[in-house]
Amino acid sequence: MRSIAVASGKGGVGKTSITVNLGIVLAKMGKKVVVVDADVVMANLGILLGIERSPISLHNVLVGEVEIKDSVYDGPAGLKYVPAALGMEHLKRIDYQRLKQAVEELGESMEYVLVDCPSGLAQDAENALKSCKEVLLVTTPEPASLADSLKVKTVAERSSMNTIGIVNNMVTGDKSEIKRSDIETIFGEKVLVEIAHDLNVRRAGALQEPVVLKFPDTIFSKAMWELAGKITGEKAVEASVKKGFIQTIIDAVKQLLRLK
Repeated sequence: MRSIAVASGKGGVGKTSITVNLGIVLAKMGKKVVVVDADVVMANLGILLGIERSPISLHNVLVGEVEIKDSVYDGPAGLKYVPAALGMEHLKRIDYQRLKQAVEELGESMEYVLVDCPSGLAQDAENALKSCKEVLLVTTPEPASLADSLKVKTVAERSSMNTIGIVNNMVTGDKSEIKRSDIETIFGEKVLVEIAHDLNVRRAGALQEPVVLKFPDTIFSKAMWELAGKITGEKAVEASVKKGFIQTIIDAVKQLLRLK
């Protein structure tokens, strides 16, 4: 079993979208995958899946009311997920130390446990991070995001966690952005995928549907397949919808303009 914390130092970098969609791609590859919304204060994972409320959530597990197996639900494409509650009533009673044991128990029946960590390094974020053996860092190519993610990496290393690599998200190609090669130098890690800013992520979020299912032939979705391949070490290719010659040219021109 591989337990992977998907983490970032700064909010708004697309961490939850990456966790959900990466999980779905891994499931479509035939892997047994569960994603866990460990952001018990600002739960969003269920919203991206179109699930607004669940009878049992991670909150119930962390206050000792139920076992983790009772909070696992069926998601799309064979994905399993553990939601966090949208309410605030249980927050004072939460024992974050229970999360690590919960992740280990999930690993008894799963090949991949992806934990969507809260941003930053507060108590909830640090415990979510340390519940896993590996960390996937999500950042954007600007100084504040990189600096905060570097702090997360430092904490992970102190806990003997393995850093898989970096996802450089929302890249526009503007000259002010920090280059991929410089990011790799700063972190001492490989950028596994660099994802151009894709409005389809926002559209899918508004529709409460995962991007890789709603818009499978977009920049973001293709990047998720590339990322899954690098994490598993296996060939990961989603069958694309065949396009006409003219549409292919139009899409190519759009991508070039987006990266300028």
